[in-house]
Formats: sequence, C-alpha cells, structure tokens
Amino acid sequence: MTLDDFSLHTPITVQWGEMDAYGHVNNASYVRWGESARMAYFEAVNLYESGEYAPILGFQSIKYIAPVVYPDTVNIGTRVDEVKSDRFILLSHFFSEALGRLVAIQYHEIVVLDARSGGRVEVPNSLINSIGAFEGK
Repeated sequence: MTLDDFSLHTPITVQWGEMDAYGHVNNASYVRWGESARMAYFEAVNLYESGEYAPILGFQSIKYIAPVVYPDTVNIGTRVDEVKSDRFILLSHFFSEALGRLVAIQYHEIVVLDARSGGRVEVPNSLINSIGAFEGK
C-alpha cells in the first residue's frame, strides 16, 4: 500500500523532543500522531456537525515496523477499513519521508455514542453515507 491508497493524508513534522534514550521516536508519539489523524478524519466526514453523536476510541493497536528519527516528516494515510453495526474501524499507515517507507500501522476501533445520553448507538446511516461520499464508495 502507498499513501495514495488512503482518502485522508495527515502530515506530521517529527520534533526533536519526541526521540527517546534509544535515539528514535518514542512509541507514545505514534499514539498522539494517530489521534491527530483520527480527529482529522472525523472532521473530514463531518462527524461532529450534527452534534448528535460522540465518537470514542474503544480500542487501538499500533504495529511498529521501522524506527523514525529527527528530522523527518511522517505522512499518515487514514481510511475506514470496516463498518460494523456498533463501531467502525479506521486504518492508518504511517509513511516516513526520510526513509521512504511504511514505518507503522494503526487500527482505531471507534464506538459511537449518543451525545445527549452517552449511551452506545449503532453506527448511523448518515455517518455511513458521509464516509462513503468522502471515500468515493
């Protein structure tokens, strides 16, 4: 897969302070970067527009493939990988410009809540339609 396989691209400028004692970016930075990509995706599909729904992260996993060091820019490609009745899964691939390759893969399971009651709801059709329109499906 390449960055072109993703509907959303989020560039991240690696900061010197993100490196750890081992001389590469600390794993916690990938979690923050993934959060930035996730929020950008929510905005792109207008998830917050109606005020009816509140997305929450139910689960995430990150596979680290190659170490990133400063200076670099990491471009994160994000798209919906799967929609289930009660959640949807985002897939993000992290590409290093300096290395010219994939450096990490993240899965984000998003549970949708009713913004008023705080209870779980099925993924609304309006969101499924917004995702489909954004991703060209």
